[in-house]
Amino acid sequence: MKQLVFLISISLGLTSYSQKSTDFFSKSDEFFRTFCKDGKVDYTRIKQDSDLGELIESLKNDEIPAGKEKAYLINAYNLLVINKIVTKYPISSPMDDPGFFSDESELLNGEKISLNALENDVLRKEYPDPRLHVSLVCGAIGCPSIADFAYQPEVLNQQLDAQALRAFNKSSFVYQLEDEKTVYLSEIFNWYKTDFGKNNKEVVEYINSYRKEKFNLEYKVAYYPYNWKLNDVKEASIMRTTEPVDMVDSELLPVDNSLQLFNAGSLLARGNMDVTLFNTLYTENKGNWLGVDNSGYRSTFVTHLLQFTIGTSKNKRVNVGFDLSFKSSGQSSDSTFSGIRNAFLYKNNDSSRVGLTNVGLRIKVQPFKAVSDFTIQSTLSMPTIKHPEGLSSNTEPNLYWADWDRITWWNQLFYTKTFGDFQLFTELDFLFRFKNNKSQIGMLDLPASVFISYFPTNKITMYAMTQHVHRYTNDIDANNPEITDWVIPSNYTASGLGFKYQLTPDFNAELLYTNFWRARNAGLGSTFNLGLKYLIR
Repeated sequence: MKQLVFLISISLGLTSYSQKSTDFFSKSDEFFRTFCKDGKVDYTRIKQDSDLGELIESLKNDEIPAGKEKAYLINAYNLLVINKIVTKYPISSPMDDPGFFSDESELLNGEKISLNALENDVLRKEYPDPRLHVSLVCGAIGCPSIADFAYQPEVLNQQLDAQALRAFNKSSFVYQLEDEKTVYLSEIFNWYKTDFGKNNKEVVEYINSYRKEKFNLEYKVAYYPYNWKLNDVKEASIMRTTEPVDMVDSELLPVDNSLQLFNAGSLLARGNMDVTLFNTLYTENKGNWLGVDNSGYRSTFVTHLLQFTIGTSKNKRVNVGFDLSFKSSGQSSDSTFSGIRNAFLYKNNDSSRVGLTNVGLRIKVQPFKAVSDFTIQSTLSMPTIKHPEGLSSNTEPNLYWADWDRITWWNQLFYTKTFGDFQLFTELDFLFRFKNNKSQIGMLDLPASVFISYFPTNKITMYAMTQHVHRYTNDIDANNPEITDWVIPSNYTASGLGFKYQLTPDFNAELLYTNFWRARNAGLGSTFNLGLKYLIR
């Protein structure tokens, strides 16, 4: 009798479990069919009257049905995204919430989880399938169109194929321009390239397997910027198919895996933060002054530059931040590389200096809404230690050079262009150093830099750079004998090779070697650089 009761209870439990699973898929299907249309979501109607709350409650408490996990979790992701938007609606983009994808604010089967973790640590890890990227919808126009049905375990493969056919034949998602001999793809194929193939050609081959009109495999591949505007039925799509610029929303920048493309000109979304520590060792044992080469010494300067930046504007066109520069320097009569040791004595005397030498306030803007590749950054910094340019005195201890004893106004113009696996980054600077006292003269440096980056994988970046700098000085007043600090107009050129590795989607490390290979009235040497960057979003 007890065995019979036990078997009946198991049977009833399984029946209840199966019924809950069936109810979830059927109710989800009814939800998507009611509130999703033409790839958009009717958030207004959902907020006013829907069963979304009941579906979210079932996700929180119910067990994930065995054998149906993949379909269940795809539906769960899309429902959680919609629910997160509805709770904050009206909003213009999921990026209005800095922690939209990273906050562990969702409950799934009693466990806290973030949308990023659900996508990357669960679905992509446990069920690797490129078609996930056409079924998971992040709430933005740049995503593939959301389905107006729920994914069902029994026909999941057919549904995913149908979604891939729909997405890969949609000219606002992937397209080809014959006159440019270019295939333009969504950034999704760049962020998750390894899910589709080993290189651009394999990615296009995968897309072609679903296309009615095949892309030319000989054409180059480029990625148009992601459109993070909300996929609301009330919002008209700005996407067109005639020119790639029409598919760009300059206010909304890619986030997921975008750290690889991040550079000095990139802007952060509101509330997102960038913490960068760049460590530089510059050592010089040659110089060219008034046409005469000289050596027999070694001057070394070590800089630890900490930069903090935060996105401040809703339209992602303004960032502000501050810089802290800690330096140690030294000079030695030992011209071999071992002569760098004086820079690490961390003493203040006639051959070594150390200290927090200057602080700066910084603002970065995108001045033209329609030109997202162009940004301007302006930094105003000032010295924070006494006698930073050194001191020769009969009354005080002599001090070696630490930094410029001037208020510095540094204006940088950045332009970036990405071409498939390559990125061109250019920079033109106007760096003013204003004199602090009568014994100085003002200076203007005009550095121009070019960086060419190559992305062999979605974690590795290799790049080459070159920089040329002209320095100008203001006119000396011959009638004022107090002006004695004559700075000779000079120029120099440096080139280098760098390597970046993306340790996590939000953290990378960078190595750069630079050689100052020519100069006129300037020093010649090398730099060894280690950079660490962390994005908080």
